[in-house]
Amino acid sequence: MSSTQTTPYSEQGQLSLSRSYVRDGMMRAYANRFALLAIVNGAVALICLAFAIYVRLQPVTLIRVAPNGEPTVIQGRSPFKKPTPAELANAATSPEPQDYEKERLVRDFLDDYLNYDFNNVRDRWISALNLANDTLSRSAVDVIKKEDRVGQVRNGQVRSTFVIREIEPSKQDPLVYTVYGIRNVYRIDGTQEVAEQMVNRYIIRLALVDRKTDPRGIEIGDYQEMQLEGERKEPQFPADTAGIGSSQPNP
Repeated sequence: MSSTQTTPYSEQGQLSLSRSYVRDGMMRAYANRFALLAIVNGAVALICLAFAIYVRLQPVTLIRVAPNGEPTVIQGRSPFKKPTPAELANAATSPEPQDYEKERLVRDFLDDYLNYDFNNVRDRWISALNLANDTLSRSAVDVIKKEDRVGQVRNGQVRSTFVIREIEPSKQDPLVYTVYGIRNVYRIDGTQEVAEQMVNRYIIRLALVDRKTDPRGIEIGDYQEMQLEGERKEPQFPADTAGIGSSQPNP
């Protein structure tokens, strides 16, 4: 009778085999984790991409504020819904500019025109004239070049600051604004700096324009300056530009 004799694994072989299974299991576990993380990140990326495309397809939101302060959304509906004609109203066909738009233009003009120094006077005056109509701009530019006003400011190292104290719209004409403010002018006279402080009144007349050519719908039509207090000085802006820089108001 014959018998088959089997040789059992040694303890060292069993230990080596068990370690191999452990390492293989750990590698599979890590692979599964990274695969799951990649799937989740891919899903998040697709969601973000879809959201970005959806936001990009949304129309521009236009909000008009009524004189009583009540806002109204005139455009901004989803592109997947058919908007009504009222909701498609364009700013180019809107009525006369609101009061806050007029006041903003007046503030921007005075800020660019009266706040400058000898380094940026040219750029500041260009910005101010870009807010004026063609007639006032051309006349002012001609006088500035003829009298070398920019050169005078640079040679005297002039610096001007202006603070608005009050803005009053005219009760007779909604396009006329009266502005009161304090202006300080500093210049170099020889070896010393001369400072002048003035309380001035400015009368600014606005001009309506077609919003199709200018989205603002308004421009600076005329400008006048009157000194109320302080040392009298020669206007820095041209004196013969349809009233700009003049010391007397329009009748």
